[in-house]
Amino acid sequence: MSFKIKQGDECVIPVRIKINGEPIPISEVEAVEFRSGEVRKLYPEDVDYDGESRMFRMRLMQEDTFTFPADDSVQFDVRVKFRGGAVIGTQKVTVFISVDALSEEVI
Repeated sequence: MSFKIKQGDECVIPVRIKINGEPIPISEVEAVEFRSGEVRKLYPEDVDYDGESRMFRMRLMQEDTFTFPADDSVQFDVRVKFRGGAVIGTQKVTVFISVDALSEEVI
């Protein structure tokens, strides 16, 4: 699954993290690092979690998407730190397709 994002877009990206086909139990999670290109967001500081859908909601601001390369793809990576100290990363995927913007001003 990929998202097409224009530089300067502001949007929320839903992310479900699974282990062995099941969403991770949020009660066992201490922190999650989301990395898209040079943009780094952390749960629980920058990213919300929706318990009903069992999905993280990563908000990309205009300033974030302006860092994406013009007319190119952006890789996405996730690492989970569990209570007790174990850190497990997911497979890095290309999930964002960045589209060039004529304006590079935040509005």
